[in-house]
Amino acid sequence: MTISRSQWDRRIRAMSLRKLPEVRAFQKPDWLNFEAPDQNVDAFDPSVVSAAENDSAEISIYGQIGIDPITGGDNSERRIAAALRSIGKRDITVSINSPGGNFFSGLSIYNLLRAHPAKVTVNVIGMAGSAASVIVMAGDRILMADGSFIMVHNASAVVIGNKFDAKDAAELLAEVDDAMAQIYAARAGVEPKVAAAWMDRRRGDGTMFNAASAIESGLADERLAADAVKVNADVAKSVPRERILENALVAAANMSPQDAKAFIADIKSGTRDAPVNVTRDADEVRAALLQLMSTIRS
Repeated sequence: MTISRSQWDRRIRAMSLRKLPEVRAFQKPDWLNFEAPDQNVDAFDPSVVSAAENDSAEISIYGQIGIDPITGGDNSERRIAAALRSIGKRDITVSINSPGGNFFSGLSIYNLLRAHPAKVTVNVIGMAGSAASVIVMAGDRILMADGSFIMVHNASAVVIGNKFDAKDAAELLAEVDDAMAQIYAARAGVEPKVAAAWMDRRRGDGTMFNAASAIESGLADERLAADAVKVNADVAKSVPRERILENALVAAANMSPQDAKAFIADIKSGTRDAPVNVTRDADEVRAALLQLMSTIRS
C-alpha cells in the first residue's frame, strides 16, 4: 500500500511521543568515575561529522559524553538543555559520534530528548558507544550511516576506595545495567532479558550493532543517506591524552596499568585521598609527570 507524504508525516508525528521509559536519576558517588571503555576510545574516529551541522535545529554530540576535563569538550546535559531551549518546540535532529563517557550525563540527556514535545530524529554518523547509545534510544526515528555502529555493554567504571566502596560500586553498576537494559528493550520491542544478554556478551564487553543488525534488532529504523555525513580532514585522530598519561606512569613510575588508570581518575574526579601504589620514589614520579607535560605540549 502506498501512502501519501501527508499521511507519512502524520504517522511520524504520532510516533514523536513514543512511549519510552523515563529512568530515574542516579546519585554519583565521589569514589566512582565512569569512562568510555578502552575498546570504544580506540575505535573512535572524531573526523566523522554531520554534513548539515550548521542547521539551527540540529544538535551535534561529538566526543566524550559529559565534560571532558582534559580537552574541555562539553557534551553535558546542561549544554543539551540550553540547545533545546533555543530550538523550542520544533522538530530536532541529533547527530552523534561518541565513544561514550559519563553515564549520568548520558541518562540525563536521554531524559531531556525523551521529553522534547516535537519529533526527535537521531543520526548515528559514526559511533554510539556506551552512554552515547543510551542517548540514541531517545530518538523517535533513528538513522544510521553506513559504517556506523551502536555498542551496548555492561557499565564500566573506575572505583577509588576500599572494599565497602567496591561492594557499593558493584550494586550501583548492576542498577545501571538494569536501567540500560530497560531502555534498549523498550526501544527494540524485546524483553529486558534479551537486551541484558546483548550487554552481557563477551564478559560484559557487549554487542556491536552495525546499521543492518541494529535495524533488524529494532535499535534503529533505517539507513542514513550517504551525503548526510562528511569527513572533516582538519580533525586528526589522535591518542587520547589519558592514554598518554597512563603509558607514561606505567613506564616511568612503575605503576600497574590499573593503578595508572585509577590515578588519572583521581585527578579527574578531584578526590585527593585515594591510595596509589608507586614503587619508586616521589622524585621519579615527578620527573615522569614533567616528561609527560613536555610530550603533550609538543
